[in-house]
Amino acid sequence: MDTIHARRKHYEERLATALRQFNDAIRDVHKSGLDVDISFKTMHTQRGPMVQVDLCTFRLDGAPPVLKTVD
Repeated sequence: MDTIHARRKHYEERLATALRQFNDAIRDVHKSGLDVDISFKTMHTQRGPMVQVDLCTFRLDGAPPVLKTVD
């Protein structure tokens, strides 16, 4: 049976890999002439706040679109 330490280490490694792939994807999008707007959203769970990421792309030759937040 896995220990909690081993599972946490596994999840940390998965997150590190995902972050590298995420950054590579943003670089590739940027090379194609698009830019990426990244916003953070916080979800409230029983274990406390959990941050998630939302992405939007737009062309580099213009200003980023005006984003509206729905309350």
